[in-house]
Amino acid sequence: MYTPIARGQMARSKKYNRWIEKHTPILKDTMEPAKEFPIDVDILVMASWDWKYKNDTDNLIKPIVDLLKRADIIPDDTTRYVNSVKVRYLQGFKQPVICISYCATE
Repeated sequence: MYTPIARGQMARSKKYNRWIEKHTPILKDTMEPAKEFPIDVDILVMASWDWKYKNDTDNLIKPIVDLLKRADIIPDDTTRYVNSVKVRYLQGFKQPVICISYCATE
């Protein structure tokens, strides 16, 4: 996600910026902006067995929440707006597919 640009300074990588730019319109077209806050975010990853064992859950959460913010689904990624993020995995799929949903915190 981040690359060093100077001693002690980091910036988003070009690859990460391209990923955000590619997926922002998809979320804008498929998800309604949240109207009540805070929300609980649910991320469902459908992927192969080896994908699950090669990828780190916490490295998945930050980009997805950044994407929700960039797509104007949430105004900010602070705890004022996002109460929790849950990640679940389903095995048995070839190409990974990620489904994102949310609901207002009860």
